[in-house]
Amino acid sequence: MTSLRPIRQKGLTLVELIIVIVLVGILAATAGPRIFGKAGVEEVTLQGQLMSLLRLQQQRAMQDTIQDCYGVNFSATTVNPVDCGSLVAPERILAIPSALSVAVISSVPNASNGIRFNSLGCPVSTAHASTPEWCGNAPIELEIQGVNSRYICIQSQGYIRQGQCTT
Repeated sequence: MTSLRPIRQKGLTLVELIIVIVLVGILAATAGPRIFGKAGVEEVTLQGQLMSLLRLQQQRAMQDTIQDCYGVNFSATTVNPVDCGSLVAPERILAIPSALSVAVISSVPNASNGIRFNSLGCPVSTAHASTPEWCGNAPIELEIQGVNSRYICIQSQGYIRQGQCTT
């Protein structure tokens, strides 16, 4: 003889299912923006673009050893490449997003307005075209300020890298 016991099914009740859905919703509403937010994306993007522009201008200065006037000029809204008086194509001008700012930290004279590279690729002041300057003057640190801060270090010997300059 077989006994007729009811078969017990396993699973979630409707109340348990609703509680789980509510908890997942609360987690998604609080943790989602932190995980999937765009905070800091503009800083990282500008950092990469600015490093690329600086390296390009540095290479041009090293290839053209006759003219001493390759570099960049800084303003509140743009970073403009300087090509020895030649016109620069508008697409090469780097626009700084309105939520960000770029601060220049250096003992190189007038570096907050712009820098140049000498024929060895070292960062020098904007007066380099009239008074030649050599390597080893000082590093130049660029701080991209926004939700987060990002840094670019142009070392006195010309190496351009991410991060703060250390002495």
